[in-house]
This record gives sequence, structure tokens and C-alpha cells, in this order.
Amino acid sequence: MSNDIERLKAFHHIESFLDEETNLLLKKKLNLENSNLENRLPGLKVEDEFALILHFFNNCKHIISIDETTSILTDESYQSDFIIHFKDGKKIMVEVKSSKDNKFKISQKNLEKRRTFADDLGYELYFALRLKGYWMLFHNDYLIENNYKIETQKDMNNSTFLTMFDAVIYIIPKDVKVESKYSLEQSKSRGLGIRHGEYGELISIKLFYQDTLIFEVSAENKEHLPECLLFELWYDMLLDNIVFEKLDELTVKSINKTTDELMTLDFKYFLSSINHMFNVYDKRHESSSFLKLLASNVDVSLNKERLEILFSRLIELGIPITSGKFISNDTIKFNI
Repeated sequence: MSNDIERLKAFHHIESFLDEETNLLLKKKLNLENSNLENRLPGLKVEDEFALILHFFNNCKHIISIDETTSILTDESYQSDFIIHFKDGKKIMVEVKSSKDNKFKISQKNLEKRRTFADDLGYELYFALRLKGYWMLFHNDYLIENNYKIETQKDMNNSTFLTMFDAVIYIIPKDVKVESKYSLEQSKSRGLGIRHGEYGELISIKLFYQDTLIFEVSAENKEHLPECLLFELWYDMLLDNIVFEKLDELTVKSINKTTDELMTLDFKYFLSSINHMFNVYDKRHESSSFLKLLASNVDVSLNKERLEILFSRLIELGIPITSGKFISNDTIKFNI
């Protein structure tokens, strides 16, 4: 079984560098076709997503990823996934787990062995959990006190994820509207370099607040194109509210409007920007492929400082966006 996992990890390390034909060929060579091992790939990608989130927050002095392969060489080495050394001097060990459900459970034996390993190295042990897409962080003592189980609704307010990483919340007011126009016409001069799979090239974006036009971006005027990066998360969060209007045989307009305040977290903008980028094989990036892109010293990421600048520009343009930091999971200190 361990050999199977090592083959899967080997495939995971290089899959983002492969075109589709080579990808399928390598799966066949490694005997990974039609295998339940495919279900383990998302777990490896979640670890990469966690690393990217740490990179975005920029409050870590060192992020050390641990290769658990060597744990089989000693009987007592229940290694976890990361050692994190914060800029303020705090050092922790983190085990990353994920589930498509809202629940997580670990055996007492597994946790105790991981805690013993962390204690031997002098680190506090934490669990970073991604349950149904929602990130939480818990000290191992919390899991012990809760019978080694976590449930999103019951435990989310006791997570230390938002406070430990200094997450920022941005509140988008209601009555903000984004209109995007797409065309199937083949014209590089009109496009903004963004393509919708069904409706073609993005040719213009308009931002409104309370039905007043704030700005318009087109091929002729790209001054505010960087701010449009923020709209991608709004699009993802309001997907069910988007209205499409067919203007002619080739042109479609999408209308995305906030009908209530929209609560958004800073690192979610970063993850959303990754999911809307395409790699050299015209496939959408995901955490693993984007992490390898950053490792190649390609400066394409939306970091915390750049995000603050983009929001400052929208506020200067007249959008009353408020922001604040979490003192606790249910207490926010707003910026004035």
C-alpha cells in the first residue's frame, strides 16, 4: 500500500507539467488508472492549498513541508505535514486534513502518536481542517476535549484559523453591480485577455454602485482592469444570482449584483484568482499547479498588500467597503 501511495505522490509532483496525452500515459505506466488511489489526490492538493494560504498571509518566517515517506523508517514517527515558524517567533506543527463532509474524526491512537512526535521536536500540534471547502484550525487539546471529533457548525466559532493568521474581512455593500460583456467574435483587438468557456472573449466590464457607473474597462481603457480581479470572488459567491442577457448572435452580457452585504475573506480572493487562471495547456490552475508556478519564481500571485491596494482604489472611487480584523472568531475590530 505504501508503494501505491508513493507512486501517487510521484505522479502528483509532476502532473501540472504534463499535457493531457502524457498525463494519461503516465497514469497507465504507474498503474493508477481506474484506481481508488485517485481519491487520494485531492488530499495532496489540499496540503498545497494550505501552503498557498500561508504564503498569502505573509506572516510566516519559515514554512517547512514534511515528507512523511521517512516515517516508515522508525516505528514512532507519526510525522505531520508542516512546521510553521511565524515572524513573531511562534512555532507550531500542523497536520492538514480534509473532507467533503462537515465532519472530521481522528482516532485517539493516531492523535496521541502525532502529538508525541510534535512534543519530541518541541512544537505545539495543530490540525488544519478543510471541511466542505471551509478552513478551520484547532489545537490538538481541543480535539481531545471534543472526543476527537469536529463538526463545522458546532465548532467553527472555536477555530483559531482567522485569528492566528490575521485574516481580514471585507464587507461589500449591497447594490454593487458588475456587468460583463462577452463576444464569440474572433478579434484580439477587442478582448481583455479573459475568456469564458461558453460565451467567448471578455470585451468590457462595468462597475456600478446604486446604479451609478463607477468605471468601465474595455480594450481602449484598461486603467481599472486590476480592480476587476476582485470581482472573480464575487462571481463565485453569487453564482446563483447571475443573469445572462443575449444582446445579439455573438454577444452576451452577464449581470452580477449584491442584494445584501457580502462578507468576504481576504485569502478567498487569492484562491479565487488562482481558479480563474489558465496554465500553458489552457487548463485552469488549481492549488498544486499554481504552487509549482510560484516555485519557479513567477510573480503572478495576489498577495495581501496588493489586495489592500485594490480595495483602497475601489473605496476612493466611491464604493463604501468596510474591513476589519478578527479579534476572535465572532468579534471583528473594524478599520475606521
